[in-house]
Amino acid sequence: MRFALLLLSVGARPAGALLGVLLTLAPALLARAEVVDAAAGSLIVLNDNGSWCWFEGERAVVDAASGRILVSSVANAAGPGGATRAGDVEVTSLELATGAVSRFTLNADRSDNAGWGDDHNSAALWVRPDGRYLAMYSRHSGDALSRYRISAHPGDASSWSAEQTFDNRAGTTYSNLHYLRADQNGAGRLYDFTRTANFNPNLLVSADLGTTWSYGGRLLTQGTGRQRPYVRYASNGERIDFIATEQHPRNFDNSVYHGYIQGGRLYDSAGRPVDGNLLDAEAVAPTALTALFRTGAEFGGVAMRRAWTIDIAIDDRGRPYALFQARAGDDDGDHRFFYARFDGERWAVHQLAKAGGFLYRQENDYTGLAALDPRNPDRLFISTTIDPRSDAPLPHYEIFQGDTSDGGATWNWSPITYRSSADNLRPLVPKGGGEHTALLWLRGRYSAYTNYDLRVVGLTAIRPLAEPTLAAENAGAAGPGDGSPSHVGGSGGVADPANAAD
Repeated sequence: MRFALLLLSVGARPAGALLGVLLTLAPALLARAEVVDAAAGSLIVLNDNGSWCWFEGERAVVDAASGRILVSSVANAAGPGGATRAGDVEVTSLELATGAVSRFTLNADRSDNAGWGDDHNSAALWVRPDGRYLAMYSRHSGDALSRYRISAHPGDASSWSAEQTFDNRAGTTYSNLHYLRADQNGAGRLYDFTRTANFNPNLLVSADLGTTWSYGGRLLTQGTGRQRPYVRYASNGERIDFIATEQHPRNFDNSVYHGYIQGGRLYDSAGRPVDGNLLDAEAVAPTALTALFRTGAEFGGVAMRRAWTIDIAIDDRGRPYALFQARAGDDDGDHRFFYARFDGERWAVHQLAKAGGFLYRQENDYTGLAALDPRNPDRLFISTTIDPRSDAPLPHYEIFQGDTSDGGATWNWSPITYRSSADNLRPLVPKGGGEHTALLWLRGRYSAYTNYDLRVVGLTAIRPLAEPTLAAENAGAAGPGDGSPSHVGGSGGVADPANAAD
């Protein structure tokens, strides 16, 4: 419109004069041009219909030997393929050398589709020592089964063994696969952490790399019935670290606790044993572990409450670092991200950035989330509607990279996405692959964990955003700082099924 008015205002001038005016004003016009859907690299679409929850893992892995990334997600009726693909638990394989993408449906032979169109059902993935892949998944408290399949060949996700099941004898949600080499006197043991008995985190164990499973015990115990801890896990092959809450933040004013597993025992951060035999039905409460954050702690003079776990990783010295979120002043429209790092003696916790509000009202603690770089504790990624460089509101969730040089006390921010026409949510950095770093996330509309139209997208090489994008911002184009309201609600508002247990 501005360009058309400019032509009208100079239309009566000679051609030479018009050209001179255009050449003079061209830089300003270009600077003010709106750059839409900018990304810090060549954006790859791995799946045109998929989402994941963040309490199963690993959701994505890099297989360095075959040069590919594997990622699991769940298709939804609201996305491409509609009812035909709804509820498909899929594994997507990206060949890094060629960019070729293939997709395999793990639960294609299911007898019914009830409860499958739910992002809590995405599979946990693990690359076995023989190069074959293990995928383990469940139907969000829809039955008592942990399901699993093993790829037929090393480095090949196109063919898998028939689906096998383990009956947990309780409603089952989530899978988390972690292997400890030294367990069983050096024979090794594979763990799957899943929510089953008493809605608490329990564990299955395998002595044959996931070919068969048995019940191992209960990791933590909390209350009765639906009073469940929310746990995030990480492993370096020597031990399994985790962070946990007491309950869901809508039901309880959570703190955040840390512990680790080694040699069949459970320890607090300082290495003191809190459960001498992990492989039994007895368990301690999360409060028996080390509190890295206590609810009500003040940051910038504001009390933070109702924390929720997001991510954890282990550095090359064997020390954990973690991400969690909390409500500022118990306001569900003002969530904050926090970075925690253990120095061998104590946890240092720093407020990281503002996360904004919630994705939709029925889950008023669902934020855009964040991801650690498992190879670099000084780098991470967040999804937010508040620009961390200026605290200005954004019309959509955008991804930002944060870098620190002082242990997390301060951060430098750079955009990974900007001026997006859709939300960018739930970033993750696939583990494995040596020094190779990829970044994946979900892009599109998220109305509920059972109603979404999202693509799985990613970058395998990250570079600074193109200069015109930043020039447009500096020139005052519509965007951050334009006075638009904070994106507190989601783009949907569809309620979850009545009394659904997320």
